[in-house]
Amino acid sequence: MNRIINKLIVAIGIVASLSLVGCYKAQTDYKKEPHTLDPHLNKTAQEYLNDRANGVAAPSDTIFRLMLQGIQYAGIDMNIYAQTGKTFILLHNDAIRRLDKNVVQPDCFFGANLVNGKAATKWSDYPKDFVKNYLLYLLLDGVYDHYTLPGIDNVAVNTQAPAGSLSAMPAGVTRSTFTPNDNSAMKIKVLNSSPSNTSDYPIVLNNVINVRTSSLLATNGTIHVIDRFLTTTVPVE
Repeated sequence: MNRIINKLIVAIGIVASLSLVGCYKAQTDYKKEPHTLDPHLNKTAQEYLNDRANGVAAPSDTIFRLMLQGIQYAGIDMNIYAQTGKTFILLHNDAIRRLDKNVVQPDCFFGANLVNGKAATKWSDYPKDFVKNYLLYLLLDGVYDHYTLPGIDNVAVNTQAPAGSLSAMPAGVTRSTFTPNDNSAMKIKVLNSSPSNTSDYPIVLNNVINVRTSSLLATNGTIHVIDRFLTTTVPVE
């Protein structure tokens, strides 16, 4: 009888240990598959941006319309979004102009970058070079997503914004938390937790923005979509 009891105790201990290991793995295995559906878009980032700015698939699907207007205002060649081996950060309309009770909010581009102390109403309120350099900042040299990032530590990456272009704000434009970014660099990582039931191990940019939709696989790189203003301030580690 004592032998049987001892065996049962050992078996229970093994099961408990396995349960703890499984729990630990679930908490630390942040490199989960980021999609339940196929993430392959079967189109370039240029085509994806254009389609969802102009309502190609559905008239109401224009979530990138304001971004496309910014690209056109800044005089950026759309072919840049057809380049290969890039990470493309696309701005949802809310990342550019987000209203609450008809008031522009400070967490969007027009609300974060004040013109003479007031929120902007259109891209042309800003100098063209300011808009151009910010949009180029959202183009990363290399592919950085859930499939390629090495771990939970920040990775410093180069952007296509020219060095020195983010070192100062233009005359008349102010940002409450502006810090010069002389190298036009960005930091990117995968968060090793799920901050909400709708945000599972998100991509994080500059330690401030959790990507809304991440690791969309275009034929020429990877796409992340954000719906809030991304500061150009690089966090100090």
